[in-house]
Amino acid sequence: MDEIARLREKYDAPIVVLFDCDAAGRQLRNAFLKRFPEASHAFLGAHESSAKEDTKWHAVGNVGVEHGEGEDIARAIANARRADPTRSVFTRANLLEWGLVADDARADETWAEFGGVRERRRLVGEYLGVGECDGRQLIRQLNLFFTEDEVRDAMEALPKRGEPVPRKMTDGRADATRRQGDDDADSSEDEFDIDSLGFDPMAYIPPGRAPPGFE
Repeated sequence: MDEIARLREKYDAPIVVLFDCDAAGRQLRNAFLKRFPEASHAFLGAHESSAKEDTKWHAVGNVGVEHGEGEDIARAIANARRADPTRSVFTRANLLEWGLVADDARADETWAEFGGVRERRRLVGEYLGVGECDGRQLIRQLNLFFTEDEVRDAMEALPKRGEPVPRKMTDGRADATRRQGDDDADSSEDEFDIDSLGFDPMAYIPPGRAPPGFE
């Protein structure tokens, strides 16, 4: 991140970030937000950034911005926005109404014919580009970044009654450390210690050199 800060000062240029649509991408975004609160954030949904076939490096369904089409990436960057940590448009009551969290088993059963609460919430997170979230994480992401129209579009893309639920578009490795729990579990995974990686994932990598772990 120090290199990004240096380049920003050198070129007096704005920062726009685009991360993978998974738990690891969301953690990095949150770490980046703390260091560069003025940065603009772009988003690619899982349906726009998933590998369509197996390759030497990725299994089919792997989520990553490298799988996005050029026009989708350009659109995402053009629509980048700054986070608003003071915003509170979306609440748990909204998620309850939309079938994205449930207070009891009966409420969960109500949404079973529509894919179930957990799967519906996963699909909304994937559509918006923040990955699978628990209830608290999703509320935070919606308020930080998304308009009511964008959330409405994500809801309209959900399966209708009796329709099959799209499979999870990831090979599972990026989400391997995601802690499973109830919908309102402590969202401490978003308090990500970037130093724990052992390298700077935001460091500039010159052309012709491999990033750490890919030598």
